[in-house]
Amino acid sequence: MSYTNVSVNISENQHQKLKHAVDTKSPMSIRLGHADLCGVDNVLALTNSQVNRMTKAYQMEKASQ
Repeated sequence: MSYTNVSVNISENQHQKLKHAVDTKSPMSIRLGHADLCGVDNVLALTNSQVNRMTKAYQMEKASQ
């Protein structure tokens, strides 16, 4: 499985939730707002499917503005 690094903004709470999931090897999910999708604060390694879903959500938000 290949991963793509994506820059996003995540809150401190989301960061702690992600760290806990990695430490315990358990699944998790976080919600990202439109502004978070074009962030530079954090980098997530995402699958192609996850990148495609984020891209679609970002484009849908942009089209509705």
